[in-house]
Order: sequence, then C-alpha cells, then structure tokens
Amino acid sequence: MPDAAKLTHYLTELAKDVDGYLQSGSASVIWSLFEVQEELGITGNIAEIGVYHGRLFVFLCHAAADGETAIAIDVFDSQPHIQGIETDEDRQRFSDTNLKRNLAAAGIGDDKARIVTANSQDMTRPDMQALTGGANVRLFSVDGDHSRTGVRHDLGLAEAALCDGGVILADDLFNTLCPSLTEGIIDYFGADTPDLEPVAIIASNGPLITGGAKLLLARAQFANVYKAYLRLLNRENFRHAVPFLGFENVLVFDFQGAPVRHPLDDAVRAAVARFMSEEAH
Repeated sequence: MPDAAKLTHYLTELAKDVDGYLQSGSASVIWSLFEVQEELGITGNIAEIGVYHGRLFVFLCHAAADGETAIAIDVFDSQPHIQGIETDEDRQRFSDTNLKRNLAAAGIGDDKARIVTANSQDMTRPDMQALTGGANVRLFSVDGDHSRTGVRHDLGLAEAALCDGGVILADDLFNTLCPSLTEGIIDYFGADTPDLEPVAIIASNGPLITGGAKLLLARAQFANVYKAYLRLLNRENFRHAVPFLGFENVLVFDFQGAPVRHPLDDAVRAAVARFMSEEAH
C-alpha cells in the first residue's frame, strides 16, 4: 500500500515547489487508483511520457512498490531545434536537473525512478516494451506531444506497455489550448481498435467548461470494476455517466470545491461485489 503520509506530505508541502500541473481533484482520483490496484493485486512498473519537472511523476513514484520502477520519458533539453530553446534560461527550464532535484527533495532515489531522455515520437511499440520490461506497466501517464498525430502515437506506445489490469491517464482532454489532442484520442479509438475502454473523465478543478481534463483508460475487461470502485471512492465528486468514444457510462468527476476521497473499506468491497455480480448476470 502506498505510504499515505508521504503522499500527503508531497501534495500539501512539496508539490507547490515543483513547476508543472497536478490539481487536487486529479490527485484524489489517482490516489484512489493506487488503492484499487492494491486491492485487485495489480502490480507492475509506472511510466510517464512528458514529465517536465515532475509534479505528477514524483507523486506516482511514491506509489511504486518494492521491485517496481517509475520511468520518466522526456526530451528535456536534448532537441533545442524542435523545442525552440535559444538561451541558457530556456535550457535550464527544460533540463532534467529540475526533475532530479525534485526527486531528491522527495527522497526518491535511483532505485525507484529511472530517467530516460528520448523523444517518444521516435520510439516504436517494441522500443517501449523493451524500456518497460514488456507489457508490464500498471499506470501510464501520457502528457507528451499534444498534436493530433503525436498523442495517437503515444497512446499506442502506452497500450503496448500496459499490463492486463493497467490504466492510462491521457492528459488535456478538451483543453482549448490544444484542441487537436482530443481529435487524436478520437482517432485512436476510431481507427486503431485498441483493447481499451474509457473509464472516467477527471475534470479540472472548477467548472467543467474549463477543459484540460484527464481521460482514464483501462483494458476493456477491467473497465467496469474500476468504474465501480472509483464511483464509490470519489462519490462526492461524481457528476454523472455519459457516452463517449463509442462506450456507455463513462464516469465524469467534477471538482468545484475541495475533492473528497473515501476509504476502500468493507462496505465499498461489498457494494462492488454486488455490482459485479449483477453485471455478470
């Protein structure tokens, strides 16, 4: 089980000094994901494409159990001609030294986190599997290239590395700063026939119309059990279930106030068991 004290300390104290984006609503649902995977006995590595200074990645590292590795994949400052890096200040902003400093401040060593400087757009699915140890990732965050073709490519890499009960977090769904990213996600489900199903849309804190949501995807055979657990564990923030990407009942979590996360207790277990039994019949 992830160390609750370390997760809390990071979110309340350390994260504010890490440049990047991780809102409290997303963190609440992701923390519930950690607990659900523990409950279901789902193990494996953790990975993220597009790490920047590691605001989310450091949080994910705290959930890695003994024998599991969190893998950070980013171009950092390795391709200045693509990234528009021109000055020393630009180079410092993208350098991996920022991530290394933030990992060290959180007490995360090289035995837990692996930093890979690479452009995911140059990687193939076998490349990713070689990096992650096969289909061995239980949580994969996709936050790299935000173009239509870029996110479609990265989703393919993440799916190739995903274990049976693993999940993908695709960032910036409906974000008005990069609307073609949402088109790329639609393309992936429309043309690439993935063995994935949307579980939930995790809205940005504030009104839903702000966009910038995270889309949670799971292997199709695990989608319903994740929905059942998350709907109960994050019930104060559950808004409704909607059709999306050709699937029914995709959960939407909305955070107009502070998020509320409920414990995974025997009452939740019993309710999920009843739901899954009804689904089976």
